[in-house]
Amino acid sequence: MFTHVHRTYTVRTDTRVLVLECPYDMDALHIFAPSECGGKKKIAIGDAIHFRLRKDHAYVLTSQGKDEKLRVVSEAMNDAGTTVPVPSQQP
Repeated sequence: MFTHVHRTYTVRTDTRVLVLECPYDMDALHIFAPSECGGKKKIAIGDAIHFRLRKDHAYVLTSQGKDEKLRVVSEAMNDAGTTVPVPSQQP
């Protein structure tokens, strides 16, 4: 019997809430924790991320300037009146 574990991320924007699944599928018989996404700098709670949506995938821009493909598990509208603070970042 094989058990597969995935890491998921909940991403909130001004208008939507998305649940994204990291593509690294780990066989629980050999590795006991799922891998994380984000390249060398892993995605952490509170991080501002840059991504684009295409069909049922989100392409997250890593710190190395490459796209990482995550599957969109679910998508919902953000509650009215809820704002998501975005820290200022200079390119």
